[in-house]
Amino acid sequence: SFEVGQPASFEERDKHPSALEYMIGALSASLSTAFSTESAKAGLEIDDIEITIRCKLENILVHLGLEQGETSISSLDIKCFITSVDDAQKIKAVWQDTLNRSPIYSTLKKATAINVKLNIV
Repeated sequence: SFEVGQPASFEERDKHPSALEYMIGALSASLSTAFSTESAKAGLEIDDIEITIRCKLENILVHLGLEQGETSISSLDIKCFITSVDDAQKIKAVWQDTLNRSPIYSTLKKATAINVKLNIV
């Protein structure tokens, strides 16, 4: 079990993540872990991977119970930064394979727009 915070907050810091933040965190964790595993299998040396995800709701006020309407996720912006001296094309191929094989990513892309940016440093 784990503690779940309020649905949305305007506080600088909350005691616990919201359910939506857990979902985004699960996506980020699954992609970074799978990418690391697949990179090792492919013989790639990855120094670091960082994933940030920005989630936009159709209408946050509906989520807060202040308005009626649609409250689904309208888009996800995923930015992945990979530090490696290995071949960029091989890294891109492993990253694409990671996306294609991720159950969470595959499910979410059926439901909402997902923009993915990969930066190899």
